[in-house]
This record gives sequence, C-alpha cells and structure tokens, in this order.
Amino acid sequence: MKTIRQIKESFSEEEIKLLIEIVKGKQEFDVLGEQIKDFYSDEYNEEDLVDKDDELDWLRNDLLEKLEFDLEMWGLIW
Repeated sequence: MKTIRQIKESFSEEEIKLLIEIVKGKQEFDVLGEQIKDFYSDEYNEEDLVDKDDELDWLRNDLLEKLEFDLEMWGLIW
C-alpha cells in the first residue's frame, strides 16, 4: 500500500485524474502504464517487471488492483 503523500509526490494532479480514469476503465492502462509500473516497482522482483507477452496481463491486472485499492483507501475514488 502506498500513502497519499507518495501518490501526490509521484503523480501530478492531471496524472492523478488520469489514474482515476484508468481505474474506472475510461482510459487505457498504457496511458500511464510505465509510470504506474515504476511507482509499484519496489513491490515486485525485477523479473516480474520485464514485459513478457504471456505475463503482461497478469502484471497489468495486479498493478490495476493495487492502484485501485490505494486510490480508494485515500478517498481519491469511491
């Protein structure tokens, strides 16, 4: 879990709005995919973050779940 401070230090207000739209399915993950991956990189082994076609969906889904949880936890989405 990331803190609200970490989120606000890592993403601009405009990017946070995009993150919310990504979680709600209104924007594609790829819009900020690399930034999201970098933001949560400390929670994964280095091998997990390498784009492999067969594992890309797993990583993308896991990152979206973490992001959604953190945004809900800090009241940025409801």
